Amino acid sequence: MRIITVEEHFHHPDAIARVQALAGVPAVSSDTSFASFVKAFMPDSDSAERLGGNRLAHMDRVGIDVQVVSHGANHPGSLDHPEAVTLCRQVNDALAQQISEHPTRFRGFASVPLYDPAAAADELKRCVNELGFVGALTMGTCGGRFLDDERFTPLLTAAEEVDLPIYVHPGPPPASVSRTYYAGNWPEAVQWVFAGPGFGWHAEAGIHVLRLILSGALDRHPTLKLLSGHWGEFVAGWLDRLDELFGYCKHLDRPISEYYRDNVWVTPSGMYNQKYWKYVLAEVDTARILYSEDYPYVQSDSVSQFLDLADLTPDQRAAIAHRNAESLLRI
Repeated sequence: MRIITVEEHFHHPDAIARVQALAGVPAVSSDTSFASFVKAFMPDSDSAERLGGNRLAHMDRVGIDVQVVSHGANHPGSLDHPEAVTLCRQVNDALAQQISEHPTRFRGFASVPLYDPAAAADELKRCVNELGFVGALTMGTCGGRFLDDERFTPLLTAAEEVDLPIYVHPGPPPASVSRTYYAGNWPEAVQWVFAGPGFGWHAEAGIHVLRLILSGALDRHPTLKLLSGHWGEFVAGWLDRLDELFGYCKHLDRPISEYYRDNVWVTPSGMYNQKYWKYVLAEVDTARILYSEDYPYVQSDSVSQFLDLADLTPDQRAAIAHRNAESLLRI
């Protein structure tokens, strides 16, 4: 069975170094113990920086036919600095070059500079029309602003025009949020995981999608397509509660769940747990689920087995494995 995974990342080392230099003081101090943790946590350079090599060998071994690749950690699109424009272009050109070396195995999501929404819109259209990319991926906020801010109207409009999704990926919370919510009587490594992949940035990504609904952005951009990883970043399991409570506010045209089920597609991001699978499948239609591994941060030997063992009909399994991605991303 053909398998397409859509939340897969690479690193551009030069861009990462520049983002780190421009981003300011990190939320977590890099003491000796934290540096040791990061070294163990982060993937090896070959897996992260090359589309061939370890990555392609892994895909062949676990049965992945196509990865849709986007920039990962230290994403240049989130950088609140004018240089984000040139860094995103540099990253996208480098990704396109690597894709061209394996054109049947990879597609790309554009990095777009949120610092300059007009430039972000132009870069998305360039990447789609000239480089053959299949959408964009954003990673958290920029300058404390989420995509519901009306300054991002050019980018949301461009996404509608190219008729391809924006993947609303988690990003690290601002330093003030990290200190207030996630610091405590524990090591820096625990704070980083709590604020990031252990919990915090999933909550932030769910908030990001909800803000796009609550702000009316999906009324202003009714054909906007959003991708949400990690089984919907908590929101997919909270739709009844959201409809009940926000129904008292009466400020939207429709219940939140209707916006969600019309405009959002969900992926597992390598969280291969059959209980999550069954719950989300009950909340959103099969046609709204795509498949993903979250490579190179997650490298699972059970990519195809998880699909094979899922309680799905053959038609559902094929839709989630590849057909939904082929349709949504025009692969």
